[in-house]
Amino acid sequence: MKKPKLKVGLRDNTGKESSKKFRREGLVPGVLYSPHDKENLILKVKKDELSKLLSAKSHGLIDLEIDDGKEKVSRLAVIKDLQYNTLKKQIVHVDFYGVTLKEKLTLEVDIELIGEPIGVKDGGILQVELRKVEIECLPSQMPDSLKANLSSLKVGEHISVGDMEIPEGVEVLTAPDRIVAAVVLPTKKEEVVEEEVEGVEGVEGVEGAKGEEEAAVTKEKSPSSAPKKE
Repeated sequence: MKKPKLKVGLRDNTGKESSKKFRREGLVPGVLYSPHDKENLILKVKKDELSKLLSAKSHGLIDLEIDDGKEKVSRLAVIKDLQYNTLKKQIVHVDFYGVTLKEKLTLEVDIELIGEPIGVKDGGILQVELRKVEIECLPSQMPDSLKANLSSLKVGEHISVGDMEIPEGVEVLTAPDRIVAAVVLPTKKEEVVEEEVEGVEGVEGVEGAKGEEEAAVTKEKSPSSAPKKE
């Protein structure tokens, strides 16, 4: 599997003020840690290069090129955590986890939805219930995503985690009966029905009417979903 490369540098200064300075310069503060290292490596990475890597959706296993100003060292790593400033819509910190090729990893990967369901073409609505699954595998067997083929889904049907095709060497830790997506009927409202009141003979209008008046009732029909099989 081809591994994307990401150039990072070491940083000496830490703290809020230092991090703000890096961000103004178009850099994202980060850290690399693993059980194999005595100390964490304090890093900085160009925001544009990190964003490019994330948008390519190929950020499973990464070849980190670490430059300390004197020499360059390569390390295998995965992105373990990203912190965002939701107001400014920017990444403010990234955590890398160093790995070895012989060590199994536990991490989340995206679910890639493939095809348009038959049920949607027939007027149904696609409801997506799950976007990621947790897996365990060796770094060399790590997929960028797991694919869920929706093409054959009819109205009232669903696809679960256990229905997806799983690559060899990958163990899915998310429960197999978790629904990934379902095709359901559109929400409908029943028409309001009123029962007319019969008037007493010889009396105009509803004065003195005998009979019962049934209040109008509006019911909302919940979307139907197929029964289940983080």
